[in-house]
Amino acid sequence: MQSLSQTIPATAETENPETLFVKSDYKVVRINIDSINYIESMSEYIRIYTDEREKPVTTLYSLQRLEARLPAHFMRVHRSYIVNMQKIKEISRFRICFSPKALIPVGENYKEKFMEYIRKHGIL
Repeated sequence: MQSLSQTIPATAETENPETLFVKSDYKVVRINIDSINYIESMSEYIRIYTDEREKPVTTLYSLQRLEARLPAHFMRVHRSYIVNMQKIKEISRFRICFSPKALIPVGENYKEKFMEYIRKHGIL
């Protein structure tokens, strides 16, 4: 008997690295990776904050596992946060601002790598 992956040919649609499908509230939600602002870890769950949705998408998944699947412009800046470096609006006192309500701390263990990225992409 053939497995499902053997019967369905790989196409650009099924291998699209620009989207993620995640289980949330008894359904599967498609998330455009470029719309992600940041991801927050809450023990075994993660919340994905996007431009496309008012509320974050919550799913049972590891932040570490998701980090490995994201493109290079996503960076772990705290043990509980991954941010889309292309979506940062401001940085103030090692807090990343996406909106007045969304301030993400940069953890001590992540400051050096974070500042290296900022220097490389900035005119500081």
